[in-house]
Amino acid sequence: MSGKTDSSTPLIPIYIFRGHKDQINHLEFYQNNTRLISGDAGGIIIIWNMKTMRPTLQFKAHNEGILKCLFLNNKLISHGRDNLLKVWKIDRNSLNDDKRVITEEKIVEIKDDDDEPKLEKSLSVNSLNFCKFDYCFKGENDQDILIALPSSKESAAIDVWNLSNQKRILGFDGKREIGYCMAIKLFQHPTNKSEYLILSAFENGGVILWSFSSNKSKDDDVDEEWFSERLWSVKQHKETVLALDVSKNRKFAISTAGDNKIVKYNFNEDFEKEPLINSITIKSVGIADIKIRTDSKIFATAGWDSKIRVFSSKSMKPLAILSYHKESVYSLAFAHVYSQEDNENTSIDNEIDERVLNHFLVGGGKDRRVSLWEIY
Repeated sequence: MSGKTDSSTPLIPIYIFRGHKDQINHLEFYQNNTRLISGDAGGIIIIWNMKTMRPTLQFKAHNEGILKCLFLNNKLISHGRDNLLKVWKIDRNSLNDDKRVITEEKIVEIKDDDDEPKLEKSLSVNSLNFCKFDYCFKGENDQDILIALPSSKESAAIDVWNLSNQKRILGFDGKREIGYCMAIKLFQHPTNKSEYLILSAFENGGVILWSFSSNKSKDDDVDEEWFSERLWSVKQHKETVLALDVSKNRKFAISTAGDNKIVKYNFNEDFEKEPLINSITIKSVGIADIKIRTDSKIFATAGWDSKIRVFSSKSMKPLAILSYHKESVYSLAFAHVYSQEDNENTSIDNEIDERVLNHFLVGGGKDRRVSLWEIY
């Protein structure tokens, strides 16, 4: 943890990113932690250079607020409150600092129109319930991207699309009494690569796990047909679930809600049985976001009370309370924690400051600022 861990010494962020004029709704690290992307309630996306701590690109992606924004296959995908999901082509030159005018007062000026992000695809989706889309790659290649998001037809339903061809491949129907779908996690089965899982959380406080798979193998010439199954449903929250995350090792998930309860779902190996539940409560109600670090060892929560809390994933014991923001925190992001294997297989620019490989956590929200913390 940056600074002393003595409880009498308050922890402080190592940097504050300023530039947004509206509340920050989403944060994401990418490009070996050398870039940070942030999206706000005004539809603005900013890309930050983690070496210079300065913005390299800013543009208006949506006419309403950003729900989620991330990079996949060198494309930027943004999901907005204007009921659109967009795929953008970003010119690499537009991310170079020497192409930008950067001052303390002014954020970024794009000098060349050729550097402007170019819209490649736009998909009409449902964004009425603030639920962010999720994705996973199809099969063992990274070419086709599956996305899951709430259906525009039924409040409790979920649609899965192949983003590559913009085709809806299947839907999941929930019962109307459980309310709107509020959070979704889509991931590939860790051992059966032809099977996919959707963990979804709802307005009534419940969580449901579905599985789906295709009848098509690599060499089949038949049209692809998809089959789905509801595996289990549990309800642990008394209030609407606000956020959900699944560990990278696919062993557990954690949900947070409008109440003060944090719930951990320990998956069975085949995912078919109901999970073993662990939960804790905190003093303040309203936990807007939950993120599990890529090594699955710790997780962090973003509170309506302006606090960022860090916990042990194994014991769920609190490790730290990060107090900087004066208003509600709505989004968090951990930098990717590299293992020895990652370091051997990943090309890192030698000129990049070694800090990009450290254990960073960022938080942002209503005060329009992004706090950067260096933690365990």
